[in-house]
Amino acid sequence: MIEEAGVVVSVQGDMTEVEGQRRSSCGGCVVSGACGTGLLARYLGRRRSLLRVHNAIGAMPGDRVVIGLPEGALLEASFVAYLVPLLAMIGGAISGTYVAELMAFAYTQELSVLTGVGGFAVALAWLVRFSRTRSLDERYRPRILRFADRVDHGRVAAFHVSVHSATH
Repeated sequence: MIEEAGVVVSVQGDMTEVEGQRRSSCGGCVVSGACGTGLLARYLGRRRSLLRVHNAIGAMPGDRVVIGLPEGALLEASFVAYLVPLLAMIGGAISGTYVAELMAFAYTQELSVLTGVGGFAVALAWLVRFSRTRSLDERYRPRILRFADRVDHGRVAAFHVSVHSATH
């Protein structure tokens, strides 16, 4: 589960708007000041994002919460968002070249570019429909896991006892 802290902004029935802060992973990198991603993150600044999530724990506006998303959902979304349009563009370009050579068309490269762009456009249109259907599925939606400010004292005490008994 990928977890991120956020602040509850509003509550409407059983749904909550949680404001999170997008971060880049540059904080732990040695070359954060020299790479393009680090420079872009500094130039654009930190952007806030609002997520609409199910309020299963009864959070109220102002509460700090931890929201989570299953790794599998993020992996699938990344695969679909990046790889499908790329493969559609390459497939369209290759098929355009094949058809142009088969028909002895004089403008092979132009047709290849045109069918590649067409494949990319079709993939993007499909991606919009795919993401709309997935956004309605509960397995692919982020959810509030717990309050960020509250500590489970029973778990902390059990950890303290096990560490203390292991040292003696």
